[in-house]
Amino acid sequence: MQKGSIPYKSSLDVLKSSKLFGSLDEKELDTILQSCRYETFGKSESIYNDGGTEYLNIVINGEIKLSQTDPSSGRSITLFILRPGDIFDVFSLLDGRKHTTFPSALQSVGILRADMNTAREWFMKFPELNVQMLPYLGSMMRELEAFSESLVFDDTATRLAKLILKHLHTEADEESEFFPVTLINRVSHETVAEMIGSVRSVVTTQLNKFKREGLVFTKRGELLVKELETLKEKYNL
Repeated sequence: MQKGSIPYKSSLDVLKSSKLFGSLDEKELDTILQSCRYETFGKSESIYNDGGTEYLNIVINGEIKLSQTDPSSGRSITLFILRPGDIFDVFSLLDGRKHTTFPSALQSVGILRADMNTAREWFMKFPELNVQMLPYLGSMMRELEAFSESLVFDDTATRLAKLILKHLHTEADEESEFFPVTLINRVSHETVAEMIGSVRSVVTTQLNKFKREGLVFTKRGELLVKELETLKEKYNL
């Protein structure tokens, strides 16, 4: 990537503020940026990754979902939503093996791509990157743990309530004094279903039930939580 370009400047800002790369100094970040190329993908576009073995990818703007799909049924489940500063194809970085997780853009996104062997050299050259990788992986493992636990022990309504609370904007909407659900307002019911291990029709039915109960409502096409404490109490959250 060319130093001084607009993608370079925005990428540098993202890396400086990321949990994984933020502890590196600007010279070290420059080394990383100069060994990457910047690519963009449109909304819903699949991101080619050859089973994860070819590139290590760093999200710079937008959001990416990592999903797995059952080839026989076509059903998908979303494992992670990645945001600026996150990386993907971590498992292949660690063991060099292909995996079956598929990245796609939730909206227009920009990512940095580095050859996987080059990325491994970063971790040898910059010890602080290794130090930060452990807590970063730990947070991903905890997220997977919570997700798998919820799939086993919670019903669909509880899983949906948890997802709403996880992506709830912490400050109320200035006009209505209710709480916007940031992510769900940007994705389809099908994607929401993939995030809780359900199907679109069930998600739509459950959201309508929440509305009838007065827990949430839709305003100008956006979902807002009306009775936050009641929602938490009803589903023991």
